[in-house]
Amino acid sequence: MINKNKAEKIYKKSIQILKKVQLRNGGCLATPKGERYPYVYPRDHAICILGYLSAGLVKEAKKGLTFVLKGQLDNGAFPQRYDTKGNDASYKPIQIDGTGLIIYALAEYYKKTHDSDFILNNWAKIENGLDYIVNNFDNEKDLIYTPNSVHEFPPTEDGLEIWANAICCAALNEISKIADKLKKSCGKWCEITHKVQAGLLKYMWNSRICSFLKTIRLKESSSTITDVDISPYALADFNVLPDKDEKIKCTVRRIEKLLWNKELGGICRYPKYEGRNNGGYGPWPHFTLMLSRHFIRLKDKKKADKYLNWVLKISYKDLLPEHISTVAEFEEYVIDFTEAGLLRKDRLVMIENARKHPMFKKGIAYITIPLAWPHAEFIRTWNLYKDTFL
Repeated sequence: MINKNKAEKIYKKSIQILKKVQLRNGGCLATPKGERYPYVYPRDHAICILGYLSAGLVKEAKKGLTFVLKGQLDNGAFPQRYDTKGNDASYKPIQIDGTGLIIYALAEYYKKTHDSDFILNNWAKIENGLDYIVNNFDNEKDLIYTPNSVHEFPPTEDGLEIWANAICCAALNEISKIADKLKKSCGKWCEITHKVQAGLLKYMWNSRICSFLKTIRLKESSSTITDVDISPYALADFNVLPDKDEKIKCTVRRIEKLLWNKELGGICRYPKYEGRNNGGYGPWPHFTLMLSRHFIRLKDKKKADKYLNWVLKISYKDLLPEHISTVAEFEEYVIDFTEAGLLRKDRLVMIENARKHPMFKKGIAYITIPLAWPHAEFIRTWNLYKDTFL
């Protein structure tokens, strides 16, 4: 059973957080000022826009889209991150899923508002963004290349990566539908959409592991990343494949089995041995909420409740962290990054805040709380839950 009162409190707090992180110019910081991420990241920003739309905050969504469209690069991509004034503040390569997510959010905005004037006024920018995606299309595998993706970790993401392909395929598909309604040409986008859909099924489904794989690596060494990862579920969460698809169900079963944290509960985004340490290897609320949505769509209330209840349980004063970790694993991270000389200013802020948090004395490190992304996902999940079960 779900504690509806608790869920409603977190829902209201989530709306407050999304409003709080939005700057006057429309940009959405990943965290409130004073926390770890005082920048606008297109990926997080786009998820905030989806949260606004789910909550009926249309003005905030439009304001957010206007901000990010102003900062589009000449090649059609959106930077890895912006500063508070909207300037390119990237320190990592462009992440193509960020471009795909912004365009997907534009499509969702249109579906919610039918604001054709806004879409048409920005059509040239939409075309440039989609052309950037198409320019990274691999003709051999019919998939899209990215140097990194949702985990920002090239060792497992440089290549034909599943999250980026799911997001970009969804963006191409949704804008193609809108182009048809607005009598705009969409021929090449429709063609690439169908090719990517086929490429995903032909090359990224792995019968041995009974799951979609993470990445096909092409450059330094041709190889496949078959380790379990949350990323493949993006195929269903962004409507590339339906949740009832047997391949999606098999993929989710593997995620449940291998990424459920046996000590803390919740879904981790990848296995500990992968080597991408971000303050410990614990579970992430936003990815746990993604799985809850899977079971909501399948009308499996028991499973949906399991994942949603975990998020309710680990919330602190109705706030949601980026992730949680055992203090022991958190301190492993501190030692490793200190001795390797890798503690940037933002990491020092994260360490200080985690150690000051009341839960730290109870053995749990709350990493970066609050983070806007899980609050946006909570809004989307709770609204879907209510529409389905209540």
